[in-house]
Amino acid sequence: MWKRVLWATAFNILFEYSMRGVNNLRAHRLLPLLIFGTYFTVFVLFETLIHRFALKDVHLMVAAFFLGTIYQCFVSGNSFIQPYFLGLNWSRLFFVTLVWWGALQTVMTFYIATRLSPRDPSQRPLPWRDWVTFFLLNGFMVFVFQAGGQIPQGSLLGKASMIVVLVIVARVFFAILPREKDLLSPTPFRKDAFMDVLAALTTAVFIFSGVFLTYGTFRAGGSVVNAPAVRLVFAWTILLAPAMLVYRLVTRRPIPV
Repeated sequence: MWKRVLWATAFNILFEYSMRGVNNLRAHRLLPLLIFGTYFTVFVLFETLIHRFALKDVHLMVAAFFLGTIYQCFVSGNSFIQPYFLGLNWSRLFFVTLVWWGALQTVMTFYIATRLSPRDPSQRPLPWRDWVTFFLLNGFMVFVFQAGGQIPQGSLLGKASMIVVLVIVARVFFAILPREKDLLSPTPFRKDAFMDVLAALTTAVFIFSGVFLTYGTFRAGGSVVNAPAVRLVFAWTILLAPAMLVYRLVTRRPIPV
């Protein structure tokens, strides 16, 4: 479990610094530790749910939408930036939660992590007591970002809209959870050549972006990023997410996680 969580965390730190750039490491030396702690606790939560409930890619997309909504509002603050309707910037919310949090940071992340460190179904999942501890630790990470004072703050209407979104997504998640018979025979992980290629290309894009596109620095919500790096990552992920969706529809098989 812990190796998978570390692989997932490492890939997402690479994603973060593909846009922040290696130059950001010197400017904000404590930020990598905070980002590591945030992603590590997130992926402990997801890994435990995958193991305990035999979640597939669709379940992870919904779970990522839920958590991504919270992060978009309280960690980056991007969903509270104008223009907005009912207090939320819906275009940013849906793009980040579906394309980044969903396809890239959860489904592809766990494909890579499980590809590098296969899951053993015979091992016991993390006890609920420990899961709740990591949940609280992750909540503390969100609080630390908020306490920094640089995150755009939402209106009362925006926060109410966020709660409505979270309630709807939570109801969808519980409605589609695998049934008991699926828990007894979870789908075994399989290597996938197409996902291997996408993962390798994505990693290469992120490394190139983070190392070489380290100019045009500006602030986006609560993050300091580099303009050409953001453009490249946006362009790549806009191609990546539909490619994963089309591949899934054509093969009629879940993407292994």
